[in-house]
Amino acid sequence: MKKLILGIALFGGLSAANAQIDLGVKGGLNFPTLSGDSRQLYENQTKFRTDFYVGGYANYKITDQISFQPELLYSKQGAGLKTNDNSKAKLITHNINIPLMGRYEIMDGLNVEFGPQLGFLVSAKEKYELGKENTKIKATDNFKTFDFGLNFGAAYKITDELEINARFTKGLSNINDYYPQTVNDNYKITNTYFSVGVAYKLAEM
Repeated sequence: MKKLILGIALFGGLSAANAQIDLGVKGGLNFPTLSGDSRQLYENQTKFRTDFYVGGYANYKITDQISFQPELLYSKQGAGLKTNDNSKAKLITHNINIPLMGRYEIMDGLNVEFGPQLGFLVSAKEKYELGKENTKIKATDNFKTFDFGLNFGAAYKITDELEINARFTKGLSNINDYYPQTVNDNYKITNTYFSVGVAYKLAEM
C-alpha cells in the first residue's frame, strides 16, 4: 500500500510541473457505517447514518483525459446503532481525510476516479437519545488514530465550474483499539461509507 501511495504521489508530482491546476471547494453528504466485527464493540448491530463532509481540492490536468486530484476534507463519519429499546443511538466520529485520486474522463464531462485515502481520527463520541434524555459518551480511545482506505467514484461536470460527484470509500485498516489485537485477532473493524456532493472550481492556474 505504501508503494501505491508513493507511486501516485510521485506520478502526480512529476506531471504537475507542466499541468493545468484547478483549485476548488467541495462538500456533501456522508452515509457512513462500521464493517467487520463491530458487534464485538457494540452489543447491537451497526447501520448506516447520515452526516456531511466539506473541504478543498487541487486538480492537476495531466492529459486531456487524465488528471490527479489530491483533496483535504473534514468528514463526519461513524455509524448508526440499532438498540433493543426505542432510543436513538449513533457513533459520531470527526475525521480529517486526504484522498489521492486518479481521474479519467470517459466521455465529455463524465469522470471515473480511483485512489487511496489517508484518514486521521480527531475525536469520537456515542450519543443516545430516549425521550427527553440525551447521553453522550466519549469514544475516541476505542479507535485508532490512523485509517487507510480506497475510494471508487464518478463525477459529472454540469458547467466548467460546477460538478456533482458520488464516491464509495472502503477502509482497509483495522481501526479497532478497544480490544487489543493480542487478545483476539478476529476483532477487526473498518470504516465504510458512501458520499454524494458537489464541487466548485474557484481558480485556474
